Order: sequence, then structure tokens, then C-alpha cells
Amino acid sequence: MPNIDASQWNPDTAAYLLLRAGFGHDGKYSKRYGEASLARKLSRMEPEAAVDFLLNISVPSPTPMGPGLFTSRAGLESLQAWWLQRMLDTRTAVLEKIVLLLHTHFATAYSRVNKTIYMARQNALFRQFALGDFRELVKQINIDPAMLWWLDGQYNTRTSPNENYARELMELFTLGVYDFAGQKNYSQNDVKEAARMLSGWRIREDANANLVEGYFTMSRHDRNAKTLFAPDPEETPLQNPNNRYVEPANSSDVALATDEHRRLIDAIFNHRDTEGRPTVARFIARKAWKFYAYDPEVDAGTSRADLPVIDELADVFQQSGYNLKALLRALFLRQEFYDGRGRTVKSPVEYVIGSIRMLHGRRLKLDRFTTEDTLITLANDGNGGRGGMAQMGQRLFDPPDVFSWKGNRFWITSHTWLNRLEFAKRLCWYSKGSLSSSPIRPNKFVSKQDTTRAQVVDRLLRLLGMAQADTETREALIAFLGPADPIRPLERTFLETRVAPLIQLMLSLPHYQVH
Repeated sequence: MPNIDASQWNPDTAAYLLLRAGFGHDGKYSKRYGEASLARKLSRMEPEAAVDFLLNISVPSPTPMGPGLFTSRAGLESLQAWWLQRMLDTRTAVLEKIVLLLHTHFATAYSRVNKTIYMARQNALFRQFALGDFRELVKQINIDPAMLWWLDGQYNTRTSPNENYARELMELFTLGVYDFAGQKNYSQNDVKEAARMLSGWRIREDANANLVEGYFTMSRHDRNAKTLFAPDPEETPLQNPNNRYVEPANSSDVALATDEHRRLIDAIFNHRDTEGRPTVARFIARKAWKFYAYDPEVDAGTSRADLPVIDELADVFQQSGYNLKALLRALFLRQEFYDGRGRTVKSPVEYVIGSIRMLHGRRLKLDRFTTEDTLITLANDGNGGRGGMAQMGQRLFDPPDVFSWKGNRFWITSHTWLNRLEFAKRLCWYSKGSLSSSPIRPNKFVSKQDTTRAQVVDRLLRLLGMAQADTETREALIAFLGPADPIRPLERTFLETRVAPLIQLMLSLPHYQVH
């Protein structure tokens, strides 16, 4: 299927791009045209120009925050709040969505690392490479302090090899256990050999945490020769024999031994599956497609219906030198990307940040719920944990395990669903007779020209990305606004008792939980 063309490009498709590439539009709404202003701006460009506009991002310096914020557990809350604020900012939302992808991919949890500065530096590393060289990012992840701690790399020595990181490097970060023909990409012996290549790395930091880094110790490194990806008759008899890589012994060359982990990554990126395709490119293209578009059924032993689009994206990725920006540009231009609406449940981050952004939530004191003068508290932990993202199943910087969050339909349980409803209520709450007490202002999305209930409903459906809602749902929403037309759309009572509750209801609809 070809890329989306100009005839299919309109404010609705542009709004969908903003929803998936970032966290939705910025809440600035054109009452005259009945649509988000940024979506309208993008729709007047050619699709290629619109995607380039979104991906033309200035990447900030690597260190996100000062070291003083990392001296206690409160430092993690500060780091979470800092990241959420960047997601809310239109200038950085698309970049932060990529950082979120990388955080879910290289899942590392604060609950085990227990050092906020390590998590902050890893987050900064993701941001540094978010639009750049994925191969180089993996090389940096090898010796990242948070990852060295998380998967026991600091304990991997020549006398006591630790295979934890080597296994996840291949299984979850680069190759996948099986290729798309159902054959194993690596064997247990490959894990052992990779662990030997990664031995000798440790973590150091100074007293004030101004310096945190992985460093190499030659005496802890296995200097003997290693062989990777040789076909194993017991495990990988069909593996492409061209994958075989031999790392020679380096008994005294410190520089050669220090860079051994980098040559390991080059060997992995040179890996070809049993169909002769670049394994890493296929694996990462599929991961990006699953995160941004929908979950294709291309795992081993399942349908290969979506494999053509995965391979076309993989080709772009490989030919670009594994550049993430090139991969995402190709992905956001695919017609299949826009045809995949409604197939994936929003993550808590996407649900919460998207709602605040698209409703142009304001920073103010929510006296009934918190003393903090910020929407971040509402988003991050709610009131005593009610209605916050952690209670919806996603605590940033703390995925449940190395497999990360399961995602999609696993986001919805009886507990997490109730917390989504609680968040919707809290976001739309107002003190009777005072709309200024609400985080959102419903009058911003209603025009004095709206004389019918249907006009109000259609505006809000488009605003929240549900313009394609079914007729039955639309009619029920119209009825919610009252028994008859005409209406007085800007009358305070109507805004407080009809429009604000209508927005809360829309945020609670099953239709709104997916994108």
C-alpha cells in the first residue's frame, strides 16, 4: 500500500498524526473552523512536509536536571514531574513520545536501581539519541549505569560471568528470540559468549553525583577468544552461517578490550535471519510499528499479513544507518498507519497527557484534591493515589519487569478502569458557580453560533479525536445535553451542568480509551 497522499490529507488525519506521533494536539481550538488549530496548520501542508515539520526537533543537552534533585526519593517524583511537563509542552511532545518508546523498549526500573540520578541519566541518553543512531544508542546502553545496575552488568566478571544483560540484549533489545520464519536467532551459547565480551564494566560516581558513568576494568574482563552465532545443531541448526563472528583474544591490549562491547553490537547488527533479512532492522521496525500504529500479528507462528509494511520500514531503517528519525518519518507516512485507528488501547500516559493537552488543561490550585499548584500532581499520583497514572498501571521510570508493560488490552482492568474514570472526573471538576476553579474551560470549545446540541457534540468529538464515533454513541451524547434545541451555549448553567459533565463522559467512553 502506498504512502498517504494529498487527497487523503485533512485536519482529521493531521489530528490523528498529532495523537500518535505525540500526545494529541495542543488544545488551541479554532471555533470558526471547528477543529484544533495545529491540526489545521498541518493539514494545509503536504503530508511529507507535515511529518518533517513534526520531526524537525531541537534535541536538548543530555543532562535533564541538576544533581541536587537526586539526593532522596523525592528526586524521583521531581524527575517524573519534569518529564511529564515536557510531554505537555507542544515544542517537545513528539520528542518525548520517542523517549517514552525507548524507555519501554530498554525497560529499566527505579524499584531495583533505586538511584534517581541513574534513571535521569538514562532518560537523557534516550533523548540524546531519540532522532539519531540506534546502533550507537545500544552501544551506550551496554555501559549505562542504570542498565549495568538493573541487569547485573557490574557483576559480570571473567571469573563469575553474569548472563542477564547479554540475554536481554538479544531477546528484547535487538534480535528477538525467533525470526519471522519461526527459527531461533541465537543460542544459549551465544548468550554465554556475549556475556564474556561484556565482562569488566563497573559503575562509579563522585560524592555529589556530578559524575556517574560506566568504566572498564581490565582485570575483571575475559580476554580469551569468543565465537558468536555459529549454527548450533541442538538449538539453531538453520541459523544463517554468515552470522558467525569471532572475537580474537586480547590478552594485553586495554583499548581493544575496552571496545569489545561495541564490536559485539556490530556483530548483532550484522545478523541476518533465516530469510536473509536484517534481523535488528525487522525487530525494531516491528517494535516501532506496534508502539505507534497497532500490534501486527507477525510473531513466530502467527499471520504474516503485516510483514510487507514491516520489511519496507526495516529497509528504510537499515539503509539510513539505523537512524530513528528516518524510520519514524517512513512510518508516519504509511497509509496503513492512518488505517489502524481504534486498534490499540491508550497507555495511561497517552490517556492522561493527551486529555490534558487536547483540553488545554491549566496549571492551578486544585484545592479540593491537592495543595500543589500544578496539573502534574493530578496526572502523576492523583489524590492519595486515586486517579493517577500509577494506579492506571504505568508508573514512569518503574516498569514491572524487563519485559516492560504489556500494553494494549492489558491496560484495562476493573481497577485501572475505575482510576481512568476518577481522573476524568477530577480533570473536569469545578466548584459550583465558578468555572475558573476547573482545570479545563468548556467555554473555550463552544461557540455562540452553536445553536443545537449536535453542533456542540460534533465539536467535542472532533476535539478529542472521536469524529468517527458511531451514530448510536453520537445520539446518546446529544441527548445528554438536554431534551431539545435551540440551546444557549455560553450560558454559565449550561456550561457547568451540561458541557463540563459531557466532556467528563466523553473521556470515560470506551471509544476514547483507544486510538
